[in-house]
Amino acid sequence: MGGTIRTTLNTATSLADLGHEVAIVSCSRHKETADFAIDPRITLVDLLDVRKPEDGGETLGGKDQALRGRPSFLKKADINAPRGSSALMDRRVKDYLRTTDADVVVGTSAAANSYMAEFGTRRTVRVAQEHLYFNLYRKDRRDWIRSKYRGLDAIVTTTERDAEDYREAMPRYRGAIQCIPNSVPACPVERPAHVEKVIMAGGRLHQSKGFDLLMRAFARVADHHPDWKLRVYGHGPYEKRLRQLAEDLRETERIEFMGTVTPLGPEWAKAAIAVVASNFESFGLTIVEAMGAGAPLICTKVPNGPLELVEDEVNGLFVPKGDRRALEAALTRLIEDPSLRAKLSAGGRETARRYEPDQVAPRHIELFERLLANRSR
Repeated sequence: MGGTIRTTLNTATSLADLGHEVAIVSCSRHKETADFAIDPRITLVDLLDVRKPEDGGETLGGKDQALRGRPSFLKKADINAPRGSSALMDRRVKDYLRTTDADVVVGTSAAANSYMAEFGTRRTVRVAQEHLYFNLYRKDRRDWIRSKYRGLDAIVTTTERDAEDYREAMPRYRGAIQCIPNSVPACPVERPAHVEKVIMAGGRLHQSKGFDLLMRAFARVADHHPDWKLRVYGHGPYEKRLRQLAEDLRETERIEFMGTVTPLGPEWAKAAIAVVASNFESFGLTIVEAMGAGAPLICTKVPNGPLELVEDEVNGLFVPKGDRRALEAALTRLIEDPSLRAKLSAGGRETARRYEPDQVAPRHIELFERLLANRSR
């Protein structure tokens, strides 16, 4: 449940629309069904089922049990590895990468990209897709990335700023370093002429996403605008704390936790104001999603995506990170100024069109075809 998962599914579906054979390879399976619907044209491959056997997981033999008890090679760099990572997972990934007949394999995390670098072969074009950003990693992880990625065919970032950071950090890298932003499908519904007095935020309920800051700011604003509500969509490790915060603020009637809803576009379309209060955003899928649905946006001015997606006073309002009073002022301003809401809504829609799949998918295809042509020479 997160932006990387959603954009991977968006890209895979777009490639299938263009007639390509697409598979999503999951290092570990830990639940019965995925959080998001997966297009039936996409093949889903699970390399290791980490559930208990009684819950549908694998019954492992002695050798596999021993491997499962040993750490993954990813532990050396303290890379954020898949759930259930182990020497057994390393073996499963290695076997897959050595036997796949895919023309192109794309990794979507530092762990997956490290696996490709360690176990992939030159028969396959290997593309490292970066859904965080280089300078977000600690120095030891950046050193690991510089070392491991140098044999890969391409590094794809979601922002131009991150692409420049990779070029500066890896001046001797011989592959392609290219920005291809995330794709976000157009909102499937029209925005109503009149929307409820609702402020909306959505995404993984994690400390880095700033939901607590938004709730505190909303509680102050709601004192003067009691007919407005805040709706929070998603789930995650911070949910219990956020629910407790709503009780502490005495706002359980006006702060609503909506759970996981997919797709989220129709919910953004019903919101009078959208807020993304994150401490950082590698790209900002929710930003584009809200814009595409016509929801006027307030966003923290943080690296990397917001700086490239949001133009202050044109398609959104910027507020400083962690500044509750600035967020309060921005909320109040939009609540009290319908004409500004209309202006930001129109600007956001125009921005979002640039990130629709028919605009983004051809950029992946062009890169893949170029890399494959270079390989055959």
